[in-house]
Amino acid sequence: MATVVVLPALLLSFWLVLQYAIAAHVRNVVQAAAQDAALELAAGGDAGVAGDLVASSAGSLTSNVSVRPSVTADEATVVVSVDVLQVFPIGDFDVTVSASAPVERFIPQPERP
Repeated sequence: MATVVVLPALLLSFWLVLQYAIAAHVRNVVQAAAQDAALELAAGGDAGVAGDLVASSAGSLTSNVSVRPSVTADEATVVVSVDVLQVFPIGDFDVTVSASAPVERFIPQPERP
């Protein structure tokens, strides 16, 4: 009789730990991708590197990858959003990360403070 209660509880706890580990891994990958994309965008490049990094590092664990870059005169910001694979169909696991970097620009010597 005890196995009727213990086994489902054990499986549920295993799935929840696995779900948390997947979500934590995806968050780390997305954070690194957003930081790299912000640096690339600040240097005058393209923020598309974020999608490539997510696809190569956590591609089968994510879906609906969204990269939103924005550049002002002083700062480049990249917001990356992904949906995390669900191991157990409870909850909604989305990861949204933002990273910024200062825009690189040349300031002539007479204009420097």
